[in-house]
Order: sequence, then structure tokens, then C-alpha cells
Amino acid sequence: MSNDLGQMAPMPNHGNVNDPTWRELWNAYEPVITALRRIPLVTDVETGGGMFGITAQLTDGSHLWISSVEELPVDPAEVRGWHVRRGHEDTPTIDELVYNSTEDGEHSDHGNNVVPLIKAIARFVAERALAPKLLDLFSVQLDGVTKNHRRVSNLVQGPFTDRNAAIKEYGEATNELMQRGWRRIHEQGGFDWPLTIWELHGEIVSVYVADAGQVLD
Repeated sequence: MSNDLGQMAPMPNHGNVNDPTWRELWNAYEPVITALRRIPLVTDVETGGGMFGITAQLTDGSHLWISSVEELPVDPAEVRGWHVRRGHEDTPTIDELVYNSTEDGEHSDHGNNVVPLIKAIARFVAERALAPKLLDLFSVQLDGVTKNHRRVSNLVQGPFTDRNAAIKEYGEATNELMQRGWRRIHEQGGFDWPLTIWELHGEIVSVYVADAGQVLD
């Protein structure tokens, strides 16, 4: 079952979010920022000291500094390639080049193309295990139609971070239906994504284990 509800890293929580310059840069570089947050990296824009850049926090306390030839221009159309370094505020020895598509950089053929930039960052943090982990969520859902043709939709239990816990709760929910006289008329999904359809006095309900998205670990 596919999951298109991927959790993004949270928004920054500081006073700069109301600063006009910060908001202008955040909106201007939203495609880059959103892609980084989907990795998922906590991402921010830096405006202090007149130096504009994008920062992405890593799990070991280091960060990525994403700029261009020098600082990022306010207008993304003026970006002359991307320059990404990993650094650490408290450990100066952590200083390494991640990606450089500026004129003299190793990846200069890509110029200001965002796609190879994001791929390079995603590969770097995956190889170093520097991105937060995502946990899959599961829930037990009931959907149906009453004899008066009214739709019913209820979250039975969840969400759970353990699929087995969700499946156990699914079993208890379906057993309760059986004890109340409901008749099972269809079953599918096996043990991974169980789903059953039940009937009682003209009412129809389906009970199933649902994909409930993801959360950061």
C-alpha cells in the first residue's frame, strides 16, 4: 500500500518567522525548503549579519549551509549554482563540502537545477544516517452505510506505531461485530492489510487496518 502522507519536518519556531525579510526568503526558496523538509530535515533561512542562506539541521548537531557563489540572492533566478557545506557551531573540525554546482564546482554542469541538489543532499544524509527517522502509523478504521443510506466513518483505534498492535485491535473490533450478530460477507488483505465487510439488517460496514501516515521518530 502506498503512502503519500509523508511527514515533513516541522516549521522553525522562532521570532524571525514574522520578519518580512525572513518571510520573503522562505517563500522565494520554498521549493528547496519543502524538498529538504520531506527528507525530513528541519530547515530554516538565515538572515543574520546580512548573510542569506538556507540551513538544515542534522541529527548529530551539525548542519548544512546552503548558499550560492556567496550568499543566496533574494531572487532565486539569480542563483549561480548551489554550494552546500556541512558544519558544526561547536566543532570547527566538522567542515566538509557536500555539493558544489557553482561555476568552478565539481557539479557545475547542474548549475542552479534544484533536483540534483536535493538528490545529493538526500544521498549524503542517508549514507551518514544524519536524518531523523520516520515511523509508519497504522489505525483501525470502520466505514459503512446505514439502512437509511447514511455514510458512517469512524476511527476505531489508533494511530499505532506498531503494525501488530493495529492488527490485534482489528481482530478485537471484528470479533465484537461477530458477537453482536454481524455477518462477515467478504475478507481480503491477509495479515498485512486485513479488511472485512460485514452486514446486519441492511447495514454494511467495512473494517480494516489503514495507513495513517508517518511521524518523526
